[in-house]
Amino acid sequence: MQLNFDNAFEEGRTIETEHGTQIPKMRRIGDLVIPTGFVVACDPFVNFDSLAFKTQIPIGTFPVILSVADFGDDQRVVYAKLQISDNSAVRWELALHPSQNITSLEEGAIFGYPVDSGTGCFMDAETAKIFSDKADEDFADFMMKEMEKNYVHTWDWANFTFEGTIGNLITFKSGLGDGVYASYFGFDENDELTCLVTDFGLFEEEENYWEK
Repeated sequence: MQLNFDNAFEEGRTIETEHGTQIPKMRRIGDLVIPTGFVVACDPFVNFDSLAFKTQIPIGTFPVILSVADFGDDQRVVYAKLQISDNSAVRWELALHPSQNITSLEEGAIFGYPVDSGTGCFMDAETAKIFSDKADEDFADFMMKEMEKNYVHTWDWANFTFEGTIGNLITFKSGLGDGVYASYFGFDENDELTCLVTDFGLFEEEENYWEK
């Protein structure tokens, strides 16, 4: 079997899960500015000083798209994607920080970022430095209020910009809440980057993103 997160971002695709039949909805929540080519994914309320992934992406502005599952009285963000190109991915690599080595992982283990506030995000490495200087209790309150403006029952999001810079921070709820969540870079048939996807572990592997 082979990883294929593209399935989770195919509008109208039916997925059979332990929670019942799902047809995830795609939600484009903003465009992320990447001036350095290095991306940070983290819990912005707790681990705002996280390192960027060591894989460099093109400099530019790219859409952030969420794959959202609807359980009737409950909606959850299953995956978050930074879309670098429109090409389909044929290969996926676990996103790593500079000090991480995939050969050190035990079978079934992952490298991921810890979430303790039920929230994840994407931002550029340069923006992360600016954000780290601003991150205090007052700014956390501001972020929560901004996210609440986009509240949909059981999930929300926000797109923050920083005065005097071109950088922004896009935040969103993380699946069922707290945990450790892995991200993956997708590559097309020409071995060019197509996207970065964070998996919030809501569905079992065989139920969703494994290509059969």
